[in-house]
Amino acid sequence: MRALPAVAAANAVMVFDSIPGEPETAPFIAWCLEQGKTVHLPEDEPPPDPRTIDVVIVPGTAFTRDGHRLGQGGGWYDRFLRTVRPDCVTIGVAFRPQIVEELPVEPHDIRIAIVVSDASEDDVS
Repeated sequence: MRALPAVAAANAVMVFDSIPGEPETAPFIAWCLEQGKTVHLPEDEPPPDPRTIDVVIVPGTAFTRDGHRLGQGGGWYDRFLRTVRPDCVTIGVAFRPQIVEELPVEPHDIRIAIVVSDASEDDVS
């Protein structure tokens, strides 16, 4: 697995446990654990201290190349991402068709730093 520099350098990673229709995260989670990284899931109890997380892997229904994200409408990630350290790297993962030119953006939406897709030439940073 080729790791982005931020992921390679991370000690603690938050990553979603994928559901059908989302990019599969189980191999990434296994790789992180093999590398000795602490892995947090959004549903962990108790929730992790957001200040301890170095990288957050974020799902979405669509992303723009410049990091705007359309979630599922609950706002959990937007609220959570407001609480991470400024140097925490946010990475949206998507299938190529989920990367679009424009999305509606609201003031509370948090932009993702990096968007990667299953088509490596389309990876955006």
